[in-house]
Amino acid sequence: MHRGVRILAAVLGVIVALLMGGPVTGSAHAAVASPAGDAISIGDPTAPAQIDLYLDPLCPFSGEFIRSQGDEIGKRVGAGSLQVNLRFVNFLEKYSATGTYDVRAIYASFVVAGQSQSSDVTWRFVQQIFSAEHQPTEGGATDLSDDQLAALAGSVGATQAAQDLIRFGLPIGHDPQAIAENNLALLHQFAEPGVPLVVINGRPVDTDADWLAQLPG
Repeated sequence: MHRGVRILAAVLGVIVALLMGGPVTGSAHAAVASPAGDAISIGDPTAPAQIDLYLDPLCPFSGEFIRSQGDEIGKRVGAGSLQVNLRFVNFLEKYSATGTYDVRAIYASFVVAGQSQSSDVTWRFVQQIFSAEHQPTEGGATDLSDDQLAALAGSVGATQAAQDLIRFGLPIGHDPQAIAENNLALLHQFAEPGVPLVVINGRPVDTDADWLAQLPG
């Protein structure tokens, strides 16, 4: 009973904080992150290079992509030369242990972006959920719980409010299922609608090639 009261109090506290003050931010960040419709906008919107990046949180190839190229993407975002519009899909979710992992990871990513307003924090969270240590295995026996996703958010500097929203699974402001469905519809406009997919100026590029060299800046 006491635990239930504490949880309810924490939930109400988060809701009140959101209604009164909006996102909780720390120091100023040159590169801003924020939810933008069905995407998470990461980086300076005036950056000379702009990409759409499609990923599935459970996809092993999405994980390999982030692990091999995530650091360089992060450097360019931080330098102001690249903006990433991150578009999550969830077509592999049925192969997660809980059957809900993708939408929970998508929701967590949107919460981190919305609450931190920091490209650095948001991108490092994305790298964490796709890391070899933390990304669940497709068809595996386990995936990440909400508590584990919240802990990962905290490890990269996300606010306590963000961690609480993730931990309690509060669907405030974001519908991860609708987000994933809308992005999947966009993905299917391309001839080869697989992930990971990088789109530059409306055209998919080969993520196995040195696509970063094609970008200005």
